[in-house]
Amino acid sequence: AMKYALCKGRHTFPKDCVGYIFPHHVDPTDLKRLNKEMENRFTKVPYRLDVYVTGLTVALVTVINYCFKHNVWLVLWHYNSDTGSYYPQSVLTERGQEV
Repeated sequence: AMKYALCKGRHTFPKDCVGYIFPHHVDPTDLKRLNKEMENRFTKVPYRLDVYVTGLTVALVTVINYCFKHNVWLVLWHYNSDTGSYYPQSVLTERGQEV
């Protein structure tokens, strides 16, 4: 699976994170731009996408919508401040399954 952080500059992520879905400041009111960027983000639609969540809801919903539209198995990784680690939550798209 490809592991990405949602937005650059919001948190520290594990070393297996290969990049950012939105590598710049996100304007949460520009939904058209966010959707276009998400559609253009990958040269090939991935089978599974793992995303470290940063708390920017508008950006996260954009990713979820993309995954439903393209039937991508989406796994969200949430930060646990008690342990200093991340834990997974699978989004049950048609392809999705429990992790």
